[in-house]
Amino acid sequence: MMVEDKDVEGLRRGDRVCFENIFNRYSPDLYVVAYRITGNKAVAEDVVQDFFVKLWLNREKVLIYKSFRYYCFSAIHYASLNATRTKYRDAELSEELEDPSCVEYEMERAELSEKIHLAIDSLPEKCKAIFVDACIEECSYVEVAQKYDLSVNTVKVQVSKAYRILREKLTKEQFSIFLLIFLKSE
Repeated sequence: MMVEDKDVEGLRRGDRVCFENIFNRYSPDLYVVAYRITGNKAVAEDVVQDFFVKLWLNREKVLIYKSFRYYCFSAIHYASLNATRTKYRDAELSEELEDPSCVEYEMERAELSEKIHLAIDSLPEKCKAIFVDACIEECSYVEVAQKYDLSVNTVKVQVSKAYRILREKLTKEQFSIFLLIFLKSE
């Protein structure tokens, strides 16, 4: 189930029901992403809560360039990275930072997340748009084909091309993590 365009438009108008629909649809998945990046339940909850507060407060100014789902997940991704950076900046003298393996793990996690986003952003524009709609936004191939006035087979070819490019740009482990984080299982 996708957030309807009417919910996004309703959000911009200040419709609380539309905001609740968006919150109920996305908050569980956004929490999972935030938790995977931060490794801390409380911080992940704060990141997601802060996102929705800012979304509501700035609802009239929200600019969505790709898709609403992509907007949400990108915002959570970067907010989680910032929360992780802030956590370590504020805890410079703590015991946690005395363990280099912990810091290295968090740095690797942040680097991996950045590599995945860069890989998606490096796809050719048409291929990226089709891939985001079909795989991240969870639109059916038929819906994507209609949106871009293409055949279903062309959509399948573009999605396949996107997967091939992502597999080439990411290591096997990175690509597997990408599938776990960004593609919702049915």
